Amino acid sequence: VFDSSKGRAPLSFKLGQGQVVPGFDAAVRGLTVGSSTTVVLPPADAYGEPNEQLIITVPSASAPSGLKLGDTVQLGNRRIPAKVVKLMEDGSVIIDANPPLAGKTLTFDIELVGFKELLAPSEPPAGMAIATFAAGCFWGVELAFQRVPGVLSTCVGYAQGEKDSPSYEEVCSATTGHTEAVRVIYDPSTTSFEALLDTFWERVGRNATTLNQVGNDKGPQYRSGIYFHSEEQQKFAEASVKALQDKLGETVVTEVEPAAPFWLAEDYHQQYLEKGGRGGNPQSAEKGCTDTIRCYG
Repeated sequence: VFDSSKGRAPLSFKLGQGQVVPGFDAAVRGLTVGSSTTVVLPPADAYGEPNEQLIITVPSASAPSGLKLGDTVQLGNRRIPAKVVKLMEDGSVIIDANPPLAGKTLTFDIELVGFKELLAPSEPPAGMAIATFAAGCFWGVELAFQRVPGVLSTCVGYAQGEKDSPSYEEVCSATTGHTEAVRVIYDPSTTSFEALLDTFWERVGRNATTLNQVGNDKGPQYRSGIYFHSEEQQKFAEASVKALQDKLGETVVTEVEPAAPFWLAEDYHQQYLEKGGRGGNPQSAEKGCTDTIRCYG
């Protein structure tokens, strides 16, 4: 029996991302919040059988001095952990780089205490409207929209990319095609998409003519974009781009595209500046607030 939960916080992981053993992932998929199950996983569904090639004899000339039975050493550039399992009389050392639970049948008592969708809803609540914008680092952009009267909720995430469920680190590597974006739910009886466009262009500023850059943030993940949810939004977005282009006399490179699946960013990014940002100094999200937004807190 293997139990890592007692006395610890609940385990949090993404389904299908290889963050837990395959059988555990499969068992959780059948649960609803509040339900529980006991699952017995043979080695094939857990850490596999021991691999003899991962049991290595290190000659005495290469073995670090002072090693004791049970010590853990790091192998190679990938720093794979291996355990000292035997000390030989000739000074050589036998180490085992297999997972500690390789070959074991594991028993898990699982209770699903929470579940979070990774995709933001593509439709707004009844009577409300939805909009999606990208204007550089999403922290400051979100706070700007939080302050708009008529905006009911905001969330930050990753839009217009190719990879499902990307992480912040993957998006920052500029390999997934996503841009940092803000999803806005608003009351169309109180505010309008055109008013949201005004807030958007205030955030983008002169960088509307700068490809893959807003302020000091550079890279395709910081490109600006208006991602429409209706033909009406498309019409207003394209008209606003043309108007700005005519005003500046330069090409506006801001994207105008249909909204693609919106992958929610990690919890700590949500309402980041309102919560205090990097410096622990919360910034006001009150409606109509005009305080200067400190982009990193």
